[in-house]
Amino acid sequence: MRSVRRKSRFLPAAALALVAACSTVVENQKPVEPLHSDLVVTGQMEDMMLYYDSLRKHPPAELARVYDKVKQNFVQNKSDANRARLVLLLILPNTSFRDITSALYLLNEWPRDAKPITGLQSFRNLLTALLVEQQRLIHNMDELSVKLKEDQKRVEILQKQIEAIKSMEKNLILREM
Repeated sequence: MRSVRRKSRFLPAAALALVAACSTVVENQKPVEPLHSDLVVTGQMEDMMLYYDSLRKHPPAELARVYDKVKQNFVQNKSDANRARLVLLLILPNTSFRDITSALYLLNEWPRDAKPITGLQSFRNLLTALLVEQQRLIHNMDELSVKLKEDQKRVEILQKQIEAIKSMEKNLILREM
């Protein structure tokens, strides 16, 4: 009986010691710091998103000037950031220079590095997938629009034929009377 009492006193003390030891180990560990390249990538992606937001606020006339300037910058320096800015401008809705095909070309011609994938490269992959899907949907919409026009012509022809048949029936009924 005495040994059971000793064990029952010993177990809580041992458990408390283990918990204290675990908390000491956790406290002494240094926090994991992000890699320097992660900070750069995050900065680049944040810059691109802020840039896109600022573009959406410009009036159309100013956007045309921004587009010309960004296009000239890209011709002079084909950096990833300049390429991304030009692509963002090219896919901007309701602009005179919107050109999904050119944006896709720029995305597909973006140099692919062997090093680990960066945020801008992932962004490129995302934009490419979205623009390819958008082009596919536009193509399908165009095909459906053509089919709709053809169907509308057939409906008009059928309506004219129905009206002609109705007219013939009326004429036959009138003759019989």
